[in-house]
Amino acid sequence: MAKTKKLPKRIGGVKIPKKLRKRGAAIYELVNQPMVRTVAANVVAAGLLAAADALAKSKPAKKAGKKARRAAKEASEATADTASHGAIEVGNVLAFAARQAAKAIKSR
Repeated sequence: MAKTKKLPKRIGGVKIPKKLRKRGAAIYELVNQPMVRTVAANVVAAGLLAAADALAKSKPAKKAGKKARRAAKEASEATADTASHGAIEVGNVLAFAARQAAKAIKSR
């Protein structure tokens, strides 16, 4: 007589009752098939995407997004200002160096 399969005592850290473990062998074998796992993973992923979409459309999420957008815009403007001032300063230094070099050449 073949030994019947039983569910493990714990799945994902959750204890499974003995009655369910004994009766759930057929379901366990079905769930262990690769195609069923793929379908289940796709269903879970679709559910998570729907939940994320609903959450993104909520008022607090929109406010947080607007705040983040404003902060990013301010940071990018500050970075651009700093970079442009730095470029201007480098240009001034190079122009000064060129003038000094021209003076030195003329004085010879």
